Amino acid sequence: MLYAIVSDLHANLAAWRTVLRDLTDLKAERIICLGDVVGYGPDPVEVLESVYRHVHVTLMGNHDAAGCGVEDDETFSPRAQLAIRQQRKLLSPAALLWLRKLPFIHEEAGFCCAHGDFEDPKRFNYIIEPETALPSWKRRTEQLMFVGHTHMPGIYVIGASGTPHFVPPFDFVLEEGKRYIVNPGSVGYPRVGDCRSSYCLYNSETKEVRFRQLPFDDAGYREALAKRGWGSDHWLEAKERTRHVMDLREQPCFGRRDASAPAVVRQEEKEMGRASSAAPDSRPLPKTGAMLGQIMRRLHGWIWLTGIVLGLFVAVALILAFWAGRSDADVAYAIEIPPYELTTAPIYPLSPPDKNFLPPWPTVLDADGRLNGWRYAFEDKNRQRLGTGLRDREMTLMVTHDQRQKVRVESALINLAGTEIKAVRVRVRIRKGEEFEGTLRVSVDLYAAQENGDYALLRRTPFELSRKGRDDAVVEVNRKVPLLKKTTHLRFSVGGEFAGRIEVLPPYLGQAIEAVGREG
Repeated sequence: MLYAIVSDLHANLAAWRTVLRDLTDLKAERIICLGDVVGYGPDPVEVLESVYRHVHVTLMGNHDAAGCGVEDDETFSPRAQLAIRQQRKLLSPAALLWLRKLPFIHEEAGFCCAHGDFEDPKRFNYIIEPETALPSWKRRTEQLMFVGHTHMPGIYVIGASGTPHFVPPFDFVLEEGKRYIVNPGSVGYPRVGDCRSSYCLYNSETKEVRFRQLPFDDAGYREALAKRGWGSDHWLEAKERTRHVMDLREQPCFGRRDASAPAVVRQEEKEMGRASSAAPDSRPLPKTGAMLGQIMRRLHGWIWLTGIVLGLFVAVALILAFWAGRSDADVAYAIEIPPYELTTAPIYPLSPPDKNFLPPWPTVLDADGRLNGWRYAFEDKNRQRLGTGLRDREMTLMVTHDQRQKVRVESALINLAGTEIKAVRVRVRIRKGEEFEGTLRVSVDLYAAQENGDYALLRRTPFELSRKGRDDAVVEVNRKVPLLKKTTHLRFSVGGEFAGRIEVLPPYLGQAIEAVGREG
């Protein structure tokens, strides 16, 4: 039998319809929902009605429990609390009664399901770190278990070694001697990755688990939220800021003009679609305005010439100022190799405290010469080289300069939306070649998202790693950086001005667990 395992619909009708169509096309024979049908989204009634009609088994989630009064919502975030209290007003007594009767656990032939964990399903504990999956494996005997709740799709695996591991979502077949806890992700509130609806399929005959991730109409979802007056969600706003459709050509008017339009305009409409050898300025002007038109055209030409000369002057001045000496922070925006923008990287609020926010160094540069997940800037690309390599089983970033030059390597903006992180810890080690001479520094920059989609720099926290000269073969920093109250995003960077070669070991930027509060 082919099962569809869905979870965390959260009253998102657009996303649920997308998933329902997909699993129907794939001929899923039985649908199991792991809970949280309501909460957050604008359409609790419509989603509940659809789930009641089409889903074979629905479990109780913590938002469902709060929505029907089985649990209180005092531990919810303000955004979640507002949504669930507003949704209660929309649900009928029949809907509330159905929610109250939902089970906390479900068993099928060969696998079992819950919303949180299996140690105590009514407490809705989170399975996040691999170790938090151990109580569920001790409580149950099934080889395969499904849970939701965290919105993070993935697989927890334990084998003969007894050491649990977390694996990002991928299609797999159950193996003898291994046990699995699978999280299908969230249908209606996918706050991780590229914010796509996520669910999974399980074939009980072939023992295969497949993950599905689908885009949905998030624009319609935002509009529905606005109509309810419930505001927006940070993960949707972050996703929208990453979108940009390039204009390939100037937009003409394709609408029909009325009969009162000027004769010249109507003539242009008649000639649309036909190539014209005549330039626009070749149309004869009225005799009374011929001299004035000629003067205006000449004046127009002189204005353009003056603008070009001034532009060249400004460009030369900027280049001279640049070569006169600027900080490595300026280099990143003056000369990007290659010129591209990074998307923001969201940090899920339930991520393990020791999670590294930074992506690893890639094994190779991609086809366009990009450092996947990072961007970098050189002062003179003809005298500077960048690559990756393996040393002591660790991937390192290698930068080599023929002479003293500036370089800067930086991460994407790290989105802290939905978290309560008060401070971060940065750790990085850099090996210097014997020929090294110069200065190195690491920086953690704090930003605040603006209403227009830009980011305002709140504070730059640089750490000097090396003065002039090769004072140490290996330099490192291990520091805590408190966050300001307005901080919404972070950025890590490493760079400097030096001659010779450096090897940057994989840097770490994560939550500082000992933090107590943000700065004002």
